[in-house]
Parts: sequence; C-alpha cells; structure tokens
Amino acid sequence: MAYGYDAHPALRRWLLELAADYRVLVPAEKGGNRIFQEVGTTDALVFGLAQDRTVLPAKKAFLPPEEMLFEFSAGRILPAMPLDDTIVFGLHVCELSADRLLTANMTHDRPDFHYLVRRNGGIIAGVSCRRTSGCFCEKTGHDQIVPGDFDLFLDLDGCPGWDSAGTGEQCGGGAKTSVAQPRLIAGSAAGRKLAASAPFPLENATGAIRAPVAAASSKTWPLDELPARIRDSFGATIWDDLAARCLGCGNCTIVCPLCYCFYTRDETGLAPETGRRLRLWDSCQLLAFARVAGGHNFRESRSERIWYRFSHKFMRMQETLGHAGCSGCGACFHFCPANIDPQQVIADVLEVTDSA
Repeated sequence: MAYGYDAHPALRRWLLELAADYRVLVPAEKGGNRIFQEVGTTDALVFGLAQDRTVLPAKKAFLPPEEMLFEFSAGRILPAMPLDDTIVFGLHVCELSADRLLTANMTHDRPDFHYLVRRNGGIIAGVSCRRTSGCFCEKTGHDQIVPGDFDLFLDLDGCPGWDSAGTGEQCGGGAKTSVAQPRLIAGSAAGRKLAASAPFPLENATGAIRAPVAAASSKTWPLDELPARIRDSFGATIWDDLAARCLGCGNCTIVCPLCYCFYTRDETGLAPETGRRLRLWDSCQLLAFARVAGGHNFRESRSERIWYRFSHKFMRMQETLGHAGCSGCGACFHFCPANIDPQQVIADVLEVTDSA
C-alpha cells in the first residue's frame, strides 16, 4: 500500500511556510509522473513524497541540467553566483546516500565551486520509502544512512495508512487509529533549526536509518571484487549483446543520481566581446561524448560506451571513493526503453569472470 500522507494539512502548511524563506523542492505529480517541483505560495501541488522514484533525481537542485558559469564583457569575466538557500524534501534512503557520495566526488581532487556552493548551503530532508520494483540498494551498499548524511528525516514507521483518505486524521489523529505518530529525525544542526516550526515530534538521530529490503533479496554483490571483475570483462561478448539492445539515448545517465558528466558551451552576443559560458548535462552513452578535435573517438562503439559506464560506477568510484557509484535506486532500468537491468548486467559480469 502506498503511503498516503501527502495531503496532510499540517505537513503542507509547514512546507508552504518554509517556501516563504527558501526555495523548497518536493516530489509532486505532473502529467502522470513524479518530478521535483518548487513549492510556491499557493497550495496547488499534488505531493507524491513516498511514491515511486522521480523522473529526474534530486541532484538537479545542486547540479542543474543547464547553468551559467560566467559572463564576459569588454575583457571582464563576471562569475555567476549560484543560489544556496534550497531545501529538497522527500529523498529516499538510497537518494540520501547517493547525495553523500556525489558530494564527496565533487569535492575530491578538483572541487566543483558551483555545485559545492549550492550543496553546502542547501538542506536535504528524507522520508521513509516503500520497496518499489527494480530497487536493489542493499546490493550496492546504499541501503542505509547515518547522521550527517541528511539534515532531517520524516520517519513513517507504523504509519502506512496515514491520511490515505486525505483527511489527515488516520495516523496520530486520535480516535480513528492508535498507530504511531510520524516523527522527524534531525541529522544536523541545520535540520534541528529548521524543524523548530515543524508539526511533528523531533528527535536527534542516534544511529543508522535503513531502507526496506525485499524479503527474498538475493545475495549482495562482492563490491570489493567488482573493480577487477569489471576490468577483466572488457571485450567480453556480454557488452556486444547489450550494445545490440541499447538505443544509445542516454536516459540511464540523465535519471541517475550519481552521474555528473557535463559539457560547456560558449555563447557570444552580436558583439563578439560579450557572451557567457554555460554548463549542461552530458552522457557518456552518446556517440559524441568521447570525440575529440580531428574527429577521433576514444569510444566509438556502443559496447565500449556501455562498458565505460559500468566501469566508472563499479571500478573508478569504488577504487577512488570506497563506494559503488550506483545507488541501487533502479531508475536507469525503470526509464530504459530497452529494459536493460543493471542487476542482470552485474550478474553476467560475475558469471563471465568466474569462468575466465
């Protein structure tokens, strides 16, 4: 059963109050999908906080699909200063874990100024999730969070039917039920401050918060072995088989909370001494991604591009940051027109390297 607390009047009033001082993004229904939308000054959004995954991940709040890096005019460069007053409310455990790893990646080696200004000034609030089709966060190690991984967390354990009728009286509402009252868990000082006006009891985080795991969950992946396994699988026929199915559309990277590749584009005005530089999301699955001056392409075949994506997630990020660059959210599979399942891909990699 889906959680039905989205229309609870106290929750809606609180988010609207916060929207007076912050840019508040929440998952909301639009055209039959869930996307992160900004809460305005009216009560018009149809919240979808604990439902299935959003089309675009929460990373778009801190790493927008398109942003201006700087303008230039008459020899002067004017850097664009990103906003730093955003609250993203309604992330699931795997998304909060992905946010932690993405921030570590954007801090590592060459810190990304624009991302870090937004992220360090932003606030993220999680919410209990339900197990949805295609989730496998327990296999990638992104099935739990600890204090510091989040600012606030709305815990609905014991409240599966809260507000399922839209009355706001079915959980913690007194006469109608005796199930638990939702509670807010603070994971940071910023979260505690923000929760001062919240309509729910507040507690400090004392330990890990775990995502629900399927009762019949299969064996976890040997994450420490995967870098070598992925490396050894290069050139195997499994990648050719995937290339025959893949459309090369790049959907998988766009919906992934841990993909961050981009390209830059310079635009000039009618007077060439004025213009601006933009940063836009890119995808390693597109043919032009690895093309360089002179026309050479380092990954011209689709099979090489697919292998590269998996090597980046399960080899490069695992070796560099100590965690797989895949949250296990299942968004890439859910939105893939060719139904390519990363769980099956890894199973095939383990099988082919076992027999090597």
